Amino acid sequence: MSIHLAIVTPCYNEEKSIIPFLQSLEKNLAPTGQSFSIIVVDDCSQDDTPTLLSSFRFSSLLLTLQVLRLKFNMGHQSAIYQGLLFAHEINSDFVIVMDSDGEDDPRAIPSILQHQKFDIVEVRRGRRSESLSFRFLYKVYKMIFHFITGKSMNYGNYCMINKSILERITFTAFIHFPAYLLKQKATKTYLLFDRGKRIEGKSKMGLQGLLIHSFKSFVEFGEDLLMLFLKIFVVIVMVILVLFADILYQKLIAHTAILGWTSTLLLGLFTIAILCIGFFVTGILLLNLIHQQNNKSQKDLYSIIKK
Repeated sequence: MSIHLAIVTPCYNEEKSIIPFLQSLEKNLAPTGQSFSIIVVDDCSQDDTPTLLSSFRFSSLLLTLQVLRLKFNMGHQSAIYQGLLFAHEINSDFVIVMDSDGEDDPRAIPSILQHQKFDIVEVRRGRRSESLSFRFLYKVYKMIFHFITGKSMNYGNYCMINKSILERITFTAFIHFPAYLLKQKATKTYLLFDRGKRIEGKSKMGLQGLLIHSFKSFVEFGEDLLMLFLKIFVVIVMVILVLFADILYQKLIAHTAILGWTSTLLLGLFTIAILCIGFFVTGILLLNLIHQQNNKSQKDLYSIIKK
C-alpha cells in the first residue's frame, strides 16, 4: 500500500532562495526512492517568486511541485495552515512542514522518514547562529513559556505529522503551529539537527517578530494563561485581606496605625489585581474568539497556480 508524502513550505519574497531551496530538496529526496508532493505556499509575494515557481520543474519524476498563491498576505503561520488544508485535500498520509529559506536543512528529511510510527516528529535545532540579543530573548521567552504551560518549546515549524494530526488541524486550526502541536495528546519523538545556513538575505524574524510570534504561542495555551492570572489574582486578594485585617488590628486594638500607608498599599494592590485579571482574561478570551471566527473563514483562500 503506497504512502502519500507531502512537504508544505511557505514562502514570501524569496526570489533569490526559492529555486536553490527546491533544488536542495530534490538532491536530498530523490535518493530515498519515495514520491513526494512539494506544496509551496506563496504568501502573496511581491517580487519574482511566483514567476520562478511557475517555470520551475523537478528533474526527478518522484517529485511533483504544487504551488498555492494566497489571495492576500496572511502571514507565515496562516500560510502553513493553508498548505496543510491542501495536503489534507490531496489525502496525504504524512506531511513535513519546513521553511523555504534554507534554515530548515533538507538533509534531515531521510532521518525524519524513519520515524513514521509516531504522530509527530519534531526537528529541534542544535547550533544556532542568531545575534546574542535574539538568543537571549528567545531563552527568556522559553523560560516564561515553560513557567506558564509546564511545557518546553524546543522546536519551530520543522516537523512531520501523520494523517490523524492533519485531520485534527482541518477541524481546529491554529494560530501558532509549534504550540498547537505541543499541546496535542499524541505519540511524539524528536531529532536534533543543526540549523542550516540561510540561502540568501537576512531572517525576517526580528525582535518585534519574535515578540509577536511568542504572544501567539501563549494564545494557543489560553486556558493555562487564564489559570495563571487567576492564581495571581487570588494571591493578591489574599494579601489584601491580610493587610486589611492588620489595619483593623492596628487601629482598633494596638492603636499604632500609621495613617495613610496601608490604605494606599491596599488601593494599589486592589488596582493591580483588577487590571491583571481584567486585562488578561478579556484579552485572551477575545483573541480566542477572534481566532475561532477566523478559522471558519480561512478555507479556500488560495488559488492553485501550478499542479
